[in-house]
Amino acid sequence: MIALLAAVALPAGRGAAAAAAAKEAACGAAAPETLARTIGSVAAHIYAGEVASSETIKDRHQVEAYAPLLQALADDDEAAAETAVTSLVYSHTHIVRLRVIRGSKVLADVGGPYILAPLSGTLRLHGRTVGRYVMSVQDDVGYVKIETRFIGAPLVLRVGPKNGTGAKNVPVEGLVTPGPARIPEHGPVTYKHVIYQAYSFKASAFPSGPLRISVLVPLPAGLARESCTVIRDSELEVVARRIAGQFSLTPGNLQTYVDLVHTDTGGLLYARVGSLQLAGTTQPGPARLPASGSVRYRGVSYRVASFQAPTNVGTVRIYQLLAG
Repeated sequence: MIALLAAVALPAGRGAAAAAAAKEAACGAAAPETLARTIGSVAAHIYAGEVASSETIKDRHQVEAYAPLLQALADDDEAAAETAVTSLVYSHTHIVRLRVIRGSKVLADVGGPYILAPLSGTLRLHGRTVGRYVMSVQDDVGYVKIETRFIGAPLVLRVGPKNGTGAKNVPVEGLVTPGPARIPEHGPVTYKHVIYQAYSFKASAFPSGPLRISVLVPLPAGLARESCTVIRDSELEVVARRIAGQFSLTPGNLQTYVDLVHTDTGGLLYARVGSLQLAGTTQPGPARLPASGSVRYRGVSYRVASFQAPTNVGTVRIYQLLAG
C-alpha cells in the first residue's frame, strides 16, 4: 500500500488549465463521458500501479528469494511455511496477503480478507520448482482510501458476474452502499435522485476471480458549456493538486511525487524554484515554462498549468504539461 503522509491543504478547482483552452468549442453532449473517462482513467491507473510498481516488483523478488520459505516448500513443512509467510507479510514490505501452494495444497495463507490486484508466480529452490505463490500489495479498503484522497469520486466495488445478478458489494468502509442495482460500464446512472456518469473497469479479487470497480462521477452544473479539453485538463490538474496535498513535500520526495502523478495522469510534471528544476518527469525538462498557457517540447505541443506547493524548505511551483 502506498504510504500517505499528513495532508497539506491545497486549493482545487478549474484554474490554469481552463484558462489555457477557453476558446475551444463547448463539449456539449460529450461532456459527461469526457469527465468520467478522465476521472475513471486515473482510478484505473491507481489500480494498475498496485500490480506493476517498482515496489511491487521488489516485493515479488523478496518472496521468490526468501530461503526459509523455499526450504519449507521443498520439505512440504506446513508449520515452517506458515512461519515464513507470516514473516514476509509482517516484515515491513508492502505485502498485505501472501498464499503459498505446493501441488494442489495451500501450505500457508496470511493477510487480510478483502484484497485486490493479486499477482502469482513460481517458487524455485536450486532451479527446481517447489511451489507457487499468490500475493498482493493492496487491500480493498486501502485502494478506496487512495482513490478518495487522490480523486474523491464515489466508488462501488463488486465481486461476481459482470454487472449481473449475483454480483456482491465488497463490504469495506468508504464505498457507496448498497449502490445502484445495476451500473453500466460507461453511461448515466441515477442513485438516490442524483445523476452520475459511471466509469467501470475490470479488476481482480484475491486469489482470483472478477472484481468490478465503478466510479460514480457527479456532473457539475454548466459542464456541457466547457470544452472537452478544459474538462479533461482541469480534472487532471485537480488530481495533481490533491496528490500534492497527501505529501509532506521535501526535496527528497519531490521526485516520488512527480513520478506518481505522471503514472496516474499521463502528464509531464516538473517541480521548480524559478528556473531551477528540483524534480521532473524528464531531465532537464523544457528550458522555460510559463505559469499557464502552452509550450512546445521535444516536438510536441503541451498545455501548461501550474500551482504553488509548500515544502519544508519553502514554496515550489509544480508545472503540469498535458498533450492532446
